[in-house]
Amino acid sequence: MNSNGKGSHEATGRLVLDKYDHWKNAKEDFKKHEKTDYHKFNQLQEKNVLSIKEKKTISIDLQLNEAKKKEVLENRKKILPIIKTVLLCGRQGLALRGHFDHGLKSLQTKVDNSNKDDKTLNEGNFRALLKFRIDAGDCDLENHLNTASKNATYISPRVQNEIISSCNNIILKKLVDQINNAECFALLADETMDVSTKEQLSICIRYFDDGEKKIREDFLQFVQVNDVSGKGLADTILESISSFGINPKFMIGQGYDGAAAMSGQFKGVQTRIREIYPLAYYIHCSAHCLNLVISDSCNIPEIRNTIGTMQSICNFFGYPKRLEVLQRCIKDLFPSSKASRLKQMCPTRWVQRHDAVILYEEMQLAVVSALEILSNNSSTGFIEEYSWISSNISSQADQLLCAIEKLQFQVSLYVLTKVLSISVGLSRSLQLENSDLKTALDAASCVENLIEQLRINSENEFMKLFETVKKTCEQIGISDFSLPRKINRQKTRNNVPAENVEQHFLRSIFIPFLDTFLLQLRERLTSHNTILKNFSCLIPKTKNPSKEQEKSFIDLHETYSSFINKSKLMTAEEFKLWYTFVEQNEMNPKSPIDALITCDKILFPTIYLLLKILVTLPITTSSAERSFSTLRRLKTYLRNTISESRLNGLALLNIHTDISVLPEEVLNHLVKYSNRRLNLRLNL
Repeated sequence: MNSNGKGSHEATGRLVLDKYDHWKNAKEDFKKHEKTDYHKFNQLQEKNVLSIKEKKTISIDLQLNEAKKKEVLENRKKILPIIKTVLLCGRQGLALRGHFDHGLKSLQTKVDNSNKDDKTLNEGNFRALLKFRIDAGDCDLENHLNTASKNATYISPRVQNEIISSCNNIILKKLVDQINNAECFALLADETMDVSTKEQLSICIRYFDDGEKKIREDFLQFVQVNDVSGKGLADTILESISSFGINPKFMIGQGYDGAAAMSGQFKGVQTRIREIYPLAYYIHCSAHCLNLVISDSCNIPEIRNTIGTMQSICNFFGYPKRLEVLQRCIKDLFPSSKASRLKQMCPTRWVQRHDAVILYEEMQLAVVSALEILSNNSSTGFIEEYSWISSNISSQADQLLCAIEKLQFQVSLYVLTKVLSISVGLSRSLQLENSDLKTALDAASCVENLIEQLRINSENEFMKLFETVKKTCEQIGISDFSLPRKINRQKTRNNVPAENVEQHFLRSIFIPFLDTFLLQLRERLTSHNTILKNFSCLIPKTKNPSKEQEKSFIDLHETYSSFINKSKLMTAEEFKLWYTFVEQNEMNPKSPIDALITCDKILFPTIYLLLKILVTLPITTSSAERSFSTLRRLKTYLRNTISESRLNGLALLNIHTDISVLPEEVLNHLVKYSNRRLNLRLNL
């Protein structure tokens, strides 16, 4: 090649085709070369190539075809309103489809309120919102629906599913990136049956977000399972998190309920996962543990019967007319109260059991007054107003009233209220997301100490409680304070030796209930302290660590050696420096989360990593339980055939409202992974 191409008359020699050897005249030759046309032309070409490569300039094919670029932009404007409508329905948990959601006739004209046929058609929220956008002046959408061919409207159920699936992939990728960046996570899982009788496994991940400096528990996906054995569930979980893109070697904890398939020591999920990942320690859900503590404590016959009576009262007032009577009594006796009804003792909502008992104790006088009215024991002035009361209602109300007016019921109620008032705060704190295992167990230890003090001073405490019971009995009209009848041969009767009625209830109800509660609390909750035995050394209380603390730190180093890339000597010196640093700066962290936030990741990398592992250890499976609420809202009786992909996309949109999903982002994802009839691909 001797020239620069067609139309050029400059010969290309040295610096282009021939080797350059005349270095004596290099400056002059280089200056001449810079002035040549082909050098300037090649510089311009280089700038254009780099500009396209760095995405500063639109690719050459679109520059040469401006009409094509304009067409792509117009097409994207038409589709974006459709994507925005799907996002709105997903964020708000609205059903998209209706009974008649096909065709374009109803969408090609604006809403006509006088058209009877238009009113009777139920096209679903998605198409109704599209019509609303057109009626509000969305010209791009209106033009698209009026001019589009039948096979390119982009509002069909199939396209809806593709948009929802793209949202699912976008949100899931953002979550997975955050989890992998954390480099340690805990697995939370629970399973339930949906409305279509399919077993749905909810998979959540607990990790520490270094950017936001807080713990996150993020729902990832619902996974349909057919094999609910320990092996089947373990295989499903491991396959799922691997398919999401999560690195399972960073798993440092597992949180499940106490079901045998999940917690079994030989064939349970936690055992099979630990065989592959030994550092993934299993921690029984603390909220479930507390619920079991209360359930086992309530097996004392008197307490059990009291809870059964309260449940029957709640069910009795579950009818509109009866509830109206109760609400009138509440308004008359407690005009400043915000409560207007009793709460059911839900077996799954743990805090609601505490609230139900405490609320009943507060509203008991109104309950008694309402039952007296319904059992026809009220004054004759109410007979005409409550003429709807049947003999069956009166009989039920009278039976419940007789149960309430027993001294045993009142004593059991106040004993139960006393203990649940102490544990209600613990139940709420155990379900917090931004908490850690050490803080939760410290709170459980405080409850244990308080209950233990009640047990030590049981006689004095019960005397005070019994005085309150007496005052309530006077208001209700209970006058029988005699000792229960004793029978020597009766095996089921609680024949405790007692000199008076106070001593009888102290020994038959108060002390056994406290003993059972303490025993169960120690066995189920405070037993988690064995996992935290070595981690306690990471929270400095003195200037220099003790030998025992140094040994605990060495044990931690050996346990998590696969995460730590330093020698024992280096980490030991870092541990001592951490204690000195905390003392000099007067940091005094109260919890592992406080210590982690104040710890310098660069100065104390090993301490930071171990603190992150500590706060990541699971406490409860509340996040998985909350995802079941979303499942019940999305997959209803009328939407029971929804596919897994659509369900997961809608669930992620509804749950993760804090994660931004832009319509342009969804459109780019749609174009990237599938071809479209409309040209939507814009290579930026």
